[in-house]
Amino acid sequence: MKTHTAPAGQRHACVIGAGIVGAATAQALAERGWRVTLVDAQPQAGRGESLGNGAQLSYSYVEPLATPDALKNLPKWLLSPTSPLRWRPQPRLGHARWLSEFIAACQWPTVRRTSEQLLALAAESRHTLHRWLAAQPGRAEATRHTRPGKLVIYRKPEALAGVQRQIDWQRAWGCEQAIVGADEVKRLEPALAATGGGPIAFGVWTASEEVIDAARLAVLLAESSGATLRLGQRVTALQRDAAGRVVACLLAPADAAAGQAAERLEADAFVLAAGPATLQLLRPLGGRPPIEPIKGYSVSLPIVDDGAAPRVSITDNGRKLVHARLGDRLRVAGFAELIGMNRELPPRRIEALCQAVRETFPGACRFDDVQPWTGLRPATPSGRPQVGPTRWPGLWLNAGHGALGLTLACGSASLLADLMAGETPPLNPEPFRVTA
Repeated sequence: MKTHTAPAGQRHACVIGAGIVGAATAQALAERGWRVTLVDAQPQAGRGESLGNGAQLSYSYVEPLATPDALKNLPKWLLSPTSPLRWRPQPRLGHARWLSEFIAACQWPTVRRTSEQLLALAAESRHTLHRWLAAQPGRAEATRHTRPGKLVIYRKPEALAGVQRQIDWQRAWGCEQAIVGADEVKRLEPALAATGGGPIAFGVWTASEEVIDAARLAVLLAESSGATLRLGQRVTALQRDAAGRVVACLLAPADAAAGQAAERLEADAFVLAAGPATLQLLRPLGGRPPIEPIKGYSVSLPIVDDGAAPRVSITDNGRKLVHARLGDRLRVAGFAELIGMNRELPPRRIEALCQAVRETFPGACRFDDVQPWTGLRPATPSGRPQVGPTRWPGLWLNAGHGALGLTLACGSASLLADLMAGETPPLNPEPFRVTA
């Protein structure tokens, strides 16, 4: 077994996971003087859970999934075959614990407190991303970063009062949003003039919201960090010394046959940012973080009629779908399934996304070149990611972002890097502490 060590006197961090969260972590650590090794089983950064991300940077839309409204609608959603949510009970104690904590979090005081904490993290994320993109010309274009603004469309007039309360409350946290009528919705996004699925009652317009290609951003950050890239390498185990400190991980080629000799990689610190694999690596240590994989889907469709496709980001509140333009393609993402580690791509889900595009933006796209995707987004019951040291010295966690992985990645990476450097972060780390 080969052993690799860092040069004497230089701090060495091994980040496990080269998705958007792991790649951002590598960049933030490199800024603070760490030598970084970035490991991922995929052959390229951003090829796993980040590949088909919904592409929206939703800094003003961080309300957690666990709300009283979600709890009220849960029976209806779970019983409908076309529901945006799906749940399959898992015979695991950790799964039952996650569900009980999710239900406990469905109270407005908890939702408000969590939203405040996530808005602070989102603001730090926006600041960090903009700084990184500005560091070198051409980065925005390379990652398809734009600021088209975002429209959330509502088809039920009775939702207006609750939405207005949310906007009024978020204004105190720096969110500049406005409720607009149906005519103004269509002025802001002319492609919605022909939309089906029922008339639009009103919308919420946020001019500051952004779009970026998560996979391209992960590649850019992985490369610009200067990290040693160990791609196509799977971490099979974490190793501890006699004092219980995590001091090494075992690597094997992702396509290695069973029993093939592993390589031992030593480092001063290890960061788990490996999506659902984070749970598998913690389990042998006795770690049981309250994180469950929530499955999502997307399609990327070629645009054939520029005027019929949206220019601004669109979230259809009724369907729980997001639409974002990435170059000459339209990315449409949605659904949330709590069904374990299932990675199947059922045709009915992909067809549902395509049908939504046909109805919402008729004639905008063609459907003979669909790029389907599914990913498992590790989520905590509260919606707050777990960022910080674990109870095993030398091991740190940056996981549990759920559907907000792209939005919060740069902020949680900066927060973690501050903690690992012994610096005081600009926001309170306590709400994001690790409970594994």
